[in-house]
Amino acid sequence: MRYRKRFVPSISLTIMKKNVFLYMIVCVTLIFTSCGNRNGNKDGQLTDGADIENDNATLYKQASEKLYDFSLAMRKLDMEGSTENIEKVMKIYDELEFTYDEETANAEDVRKYKELQFQIDSVKTVADKKVGDRIKFIRKTIFHEQDHLLTESETIPFYLKKGEKLFINFETQGNVSVYLYNADSHSTLKTYKGKRSIHDSLAIKNSAIYLVEMKPSGNPYIDISLEKSVTSWTDYSSKEVKINEERTPCSAKDFGAKANSGIKIVNVFEEPREVTLRSRGKTLLSGNSRSVVAMQIPAGSSDVLYNLRISTSQDSHSDDGNFCKEMDAAYKEIKIMGKTVYEKNTSSSNILREMLNYSEPYREEEAYCNLYVFTDAKSAKQFGEGTPVSNLKYDVNLSKQGTQSCNDRIEIPKGVRTLYFGFENTRFRYSVYLWLESLATKPVTEYYRVAYTIDE
Repeated sequence: MRYRKRFVPSISLTIMKKNVFLYMIVCVTLIFTSCGNRNGNKDGQLTDGADIENDNATLYKQASEKLYDFSLAMRKLDMEGSTENIEKVMKIYDELEFTYDEETANAEDVRKYKELQFQIDSVKTVADKKVGDRIKFIRKTIFHEQDHLLTESETIPFYLKKGEKLFINFETQGNVSVYLYNADSHSTLKTYKGKRSIHDSLAIKNSAIYLVEMKPSGNPYIDISLEKSVTSWTDYSSKEVKINEERTPCSAKDFGAKANSGIKIVNVFEEPREVTLRSRGKTLLSGNSRSVVAMQIPAGSSDVLYNLRISTSQDSHSDDGNFCKEMDAAYKEIKIMGKTVYEKNTSSSNILREMLNYSEPYREEEAYCNLYVFTDAKSAKQFGEGTPVSNLKYDVNLSKQGTQSCNDRIEIPKGVRTLYFGFENTRFRYSVYLWLESLATKPVTEYYRVAYTIDE
């Protein structure tokens, strides 16, 4: 789901009477602001104590100016109780403070410092009441989206506290069903079907994570705004609770279950098929430089993945026999990353290619052979008996000349139930040793749900 920049619309409020006491404070403040620093000696140099007193005077001047700004902001709030004016008042409110070092100040300065502190405390008390009276009329935006193209089902998660009120505003010219859920209790609170305009509200009875799900028919454009009531300035100015999302497997009947095209992995060979290809020179005495491995395809399979390790040594490798396990782990990891769509006829970036990238066989520079893939038993048999390859029918696209260790995917041709891998060693002096592992994939329908938790 795309999230755009949120904003809070201005809302006109009732204009309240001017506070005479507040404006008297403003006048007094302007008088005190004009006071200067009197802590110098005849030479114009300041002592250490005078330095501190100068700091006091600077802080006093800054606080007085801030108090003046605050008083003007309060006056604007009286004239128009908009959200913008409330935010301006509370911003200065948080910045307005005054402290001083009483030990370095003379009696006259201490008196005016205390008067300023009293003025600040007084106007903050007035502001607390004024903002408190207005804040209950403010709505805080949770989510806002305009002119959004809805091409698939989308869900908006958010957290609400008991006692708050949720406001839903939705517009579309298309056909969209909108649902409101309590994600914690797995209950459906509101359902809107076939409505192009929604303006509704709901009192929140439980503190929980809530969801608004939109299910389109076609690709309509939508406008949606989710707002909530607030009870205090702290509530309004605080950040929204962050929601964590985690995709987890589930059954078709679970709350929030979504169907997804996936794959089932079936091991073709229980153990790696080990093949020895004698060198051309040694075959003059005994043995064969060719070999054929038949691969039975499980019914319902759409693809075959294989892993071929070629070596000049007969020694086993630590990775031998782990291909199916590694592919299963890779598939689960890719699903966790959110790439769950199984695309059967796509480029090398599809999920099967990504799985193969997780596991590549150990490769030796001097170990290689020819690989021919046959789809009929007759050609495979003739290959094993030594018939020249030029006289045989094999799949040119799947075969590899002079290949080193490799893995790959084969899309099973329609009607084929057995694939035949023909290996040939063309080297005269050196024998090579092969370890072939293979698995088949079956398309299946999987189900997953998104688990929502609060980011502590």
